Amino acid sequence: MISSLNIKVKSHLVMLLFSLFVAGSFVFGKLYAELIEPELLTFYRFLLGAVILGSYLIFSKRLSSDLIFKPWRYFILGGIYSIYFVFMFIALRYTSTISTSAIFALMPFATLILDSLIFNKKSHFLIWLALCISSLGALYIIFDGSLSNALNFRLDFGELIFLIGTIVYSSYALVQPRLNFGENILTTTFGVLIAGTVILSFFIIVQDINFIPKNTSIGLISLVIYLAIFASIGTIVCLNFASSRLPGTNVMAYSLLIPFWVLMVESTTKESLAPSYTYIGIIPIGLGLLMLYRNS
Repeated sequence: MISSLNIKVKSHLVMLLFSLFVAGSFVFGKLYAELIEPELLTFYRFLLGAVILGSYLIFSKRLSSDLIFKPWRYFILGGIYSIYFVFMFIALRYTSTISTSAIFALMPFATLILDSLIFNKKSHFLIWLALCISSLGALYIIFDGSLSNALNFRLDFGELIFLIGTIVYSSYALVQPRLNFGENILTTTFGVLIAGTVILSFFIIVQDINFIPKNTSIGLISLVIYLAIFASIGTIVCLNFASSRLPGTNVMAYSLLIPFWVLMVESTTKESLAPSYTYIGIIPIGLGLLMLYRNS
């Protein structure tokens, strides 16, 4: 009983980290979205992530032979990640981090709907209620606590591109448990990073994109390092760990925390306090997540 409780708590805690890592990629990715092609940025984050994690696994002798068992699985998972991140960086060229956060807040509902349509899983009323409560808090933060801002929200090109990426990404928590055959989390993560690197290199070659970025700077290099370690290795490890232990909807519900983290990270970089509506919105988000925790 204690052991299963600890696993449950750990699963929810790693998804808290997941939401923070993703928020960082929104904030920092926006700064350099126009300086490098999205496919190239995603390629280098996956490549560096694979090199770092692969080196650790080799030198610690933890690289499992399970990696070569049905490798097509990693290409499915890596493809999901590749599509999402490429679409995210394309979207950030045309829209704001707040708009992308608003779209990202739809992910738990997309997961719930896909789970019902594809896997014929029925979700309890309390799950829907918890998601609605959390979503209200997320949207309150996203639209600055203003109803007029919410009414003026439009789906332009950037938002539509990111919506497609978000729907694809929402399937990860549903697909991953069905493609896992007992491999350890780091081996799975390494496989996903390698597959993502191969997929993206193919698209870069087809589109005749130069593998050497036109613009390089300390800031851009720092961004790639952050994305590789935290937003690639970190998020994939978190997702793989939690997806194998929690329902997909509960896992993706933590995306509702991202608008909160975005404003907190931005306020830190600007050395100022986050707006008051940030702290009001976190209350219903926390309440909804608590309801999901009790039903997980």
